[in-house]
Amino acid sequence: MKRITKEIKKLQLIANLIDIVYAVFGVVLVSYLFVILVEPAAITDVVDPNTTYNLLGFEIVQATVNLLIGLLLGYLLVFVPTAVQNMRRYFSKEAIELDEWSYRTQHLYMVMSFFTLNPFSAVLRYIAGFQMKEIVKGYKFKQTMINAWVKIKLFFSGETFKKAKERKMRRKEQSESQQDLEKVSQRDFVLKIVRMSITYTFLTLMALFIFIPFYWMILTALKTNTELTEALNPRFVIGLGEMQWVNFKLAITRFNFGTYIWNTISVGVLTMLGTVTTTILAAFAFARLNFKGRDFIFSILLLTMMIPGELYTITNYVTVSNFGWIDTMAALIFPFMVSVFYIFFLRQSFKQIPDTLYQAARVDGCGDFKYLTRVMIPIAKPTIITIIILSAIGAWDAYIWPQLVTRTQDNWLISVALRGTSFTTDSGLSDARPVYNVQLAATALVTVPLVILFFTLKKFIISGVGRSGTKG
Repeated sequence: MKRITKEIKKLQLIANLIDIVYAVFGVVLVSYLFVILVEPAAITDVVDPNTTYNLLGFEIVQATVNLLIGLLLGYLLVFVPTAVQNMRRYFSKEAIELDEWSYRTQHLYMVMSFFTLNPFSAVLRYIAGFQMKEIVKGYKFKQTMINAWVKIKLFFSGETFKKAKERKMRRKEQSESQQDLEKVSQRDFVLKIVRMSITYTFLTLMALFIFIPFYWMILTALKTNTELTEALNPRFVIGLGEMQWVNFKLAITRFNFGTYIWNTISVGVLTMLGTVTTTILAAFAFARLNFKGRDFIFSILLLTMMIPGELYTITNYVTVSNFGWIDTMAALIFPFMVSVFYIFFLRQSFKQIPDTLYQAARVDGCGDFKYLTRVMIPIAKPTIITIIILSAIGAWDAYIWPQLVTRTQDNWLISVALRGTSFTTDSGLSDARPVYNVQLAATALVTVPLVILFFTLKKFIISGVGRSGTKG
């Protein structure tokens, strides 16, 4: 078994650290460019294109700043996930054995480093890749060059074409039965290609159907308010220099964006903690504890899932009003600390844990709560993480209930603020007009954390759903 050496691991670690330095430098530079952006006097105005900035001793105009921000964000969008993936691979316990794909992967990372303008990391990955190849193949750089030169000579000398002609002649000499088998294989191959083409075409169309609204949101957020209100034919593509990145700065500085985000995070975290606590305790009770009426109570809870949530709004509002919680954070937190669906979801995962573990734990003197914390929660970790993510997303996206129970802007969540009077030009009911570019810039800022959260923890979501959907 061929294993990775300490020297190769050292080269990979240094390359990964260089990637992190590049990422940090890119983030700092983008942040600096956003800070120096000049805001217009009114949110509906456009910054003078002749506005000049001093960047590291160079005088640049507004369009150049927009161009640099667009290029840097695109660069970080590609570079940061790659750097994170490389670091995860470095610490992976599975990345200790070497095979032919190991050094090819390093060469691929080398090419990606060159494309992301990181020559230092590219050189280190090039060296690490050849050291891996030496371990796998048994020869060094010199023999690699000799092999490449031999292949080039064979190609230009016509040996490659001669071998292809010989294979064609041998195929003609085959028997008719073998030729028939080849025809069948070719027909199956063509049918497989057709099926794959249809499948991937359908998936591509569905991906575009999902992607286009997000693209239109970002595109609208980068346009001027004049273009959105006066242009007869909206543009589907704009130049990097025309992108109005100052709209994102306006969304943060001209409104109580920080207050709305803080309220949303506070409500989301507290609601998530309460939901996870009640869900784990209730799911454990319905899955492992034997008490009178357990199945009947659980059936009643499942029946409540058939009732639309909107029907609970009036009764919940009356209850919250009687407690005096209107226009307080308590009204946004406590009504959503229990979810029947999450209880059912986690109970199905708990039911798959063998009863023999529970019986053995009871024989050893382990109590129910200790068994829950030591055995069931670690085993059902993917499902619990899925519940945490879905609960946080639900609190982040909530709109109807927060709008109903909050009256002052100090208690608004970001979802309410996006549809309220925060992103309008006037305060009156009749003359208030939404500033769509700034509004959608704020919406994009709200959407980004959810996208990062999903792609970071998507494997736990898939694993949790799979465990709960498997019949044990």
